[in-house]
Amino acid sequence: MMVACAPATAWASAWGPDARATEVIVKAEVVTANKAFDDSGNKAVDLPNWEEKRITIFTEHGLNEMLSVFAKANIQDIQTPQEDFSGVGSVEIGLKTPLYRSEDTAVSASVSVEGFGQGRRDEFSAPGDEDPDIEVRVYAGHSTEVAKLPVFVDAQVARRVRSGDNADQWRFDLTLGARPSPKWIVLAQVFAGTTDRLNNFEAKWTHVEVGAVRFFDHKQTLGVQFGVRQTVSGENVPQSNAVTLGLWKRF
Repeated sequence: MMVACAPATAWASAWGPDARATEVIVKAEVVTANKAFDDSGNKAVDLPNWEEKRITIFTEHGLNEMLSVFAKANIQDIQTPQEDFSGVGSVEIGLKTPLYRSEDTAVSASVSVEGFGQGRRDEFSAPGDEDPDIEVRVYAGHSTEVAKLPVFVDAQVARRVRSGDNADQWRFDLTLGARPSPKWIVLAQVFAGTTDRLNNFEAKWTHVEVGAVRFFDHKQTLGVQFGVRQTVSGENVPQSNAVTLGLWKRF
């Protein structure tokens, strides 16, 4: 019952789908920026006419109790004074397995490969990268009650190994959620990361997103998500703002 409080509120959460079940998330985002953080973390760089539109499709299917397969694809439209790109940004495919399960706690691990597109995979790189990335990710989730309110936390740590002239990355994602009613989940999320220093260049970022998911049935098989996101700190990345709208479906 406690695990039911934590659907896939982030891409590939620690819980994941049941065996032979499928989760699909279609998410649209509009991202804008007029400033960027320099290599000292100051918002000192002007970014005129910087805008990116994205449609991301994520799906995860439980093959059995020990293995699920997931895939993510995104379509991008990037318009800046230096860049003009529309098309498939990238495609990611991977496998995830549970490491520990209890009534209210889940720990999982996954490995994935991302590539197969020509778009931007992060906000500090230019479109056109065709080299694949390999990512190993560990997920930990826990659900409980606070003053009789069902709440959960989902934390993720990933190491991304990049090909070509791209620096490897650490990524850290955190989701805090609460369910005030069976049809509502409210979310606070942090997406952070850092690159290894390569050719005297290093990028860091911390995005904060708040939002809510409104489900249309008590089993949470169909829902709509709305959220806003902002880059609160960084180095060599845009200070971006985003509005997101998502559709959630479980089969």
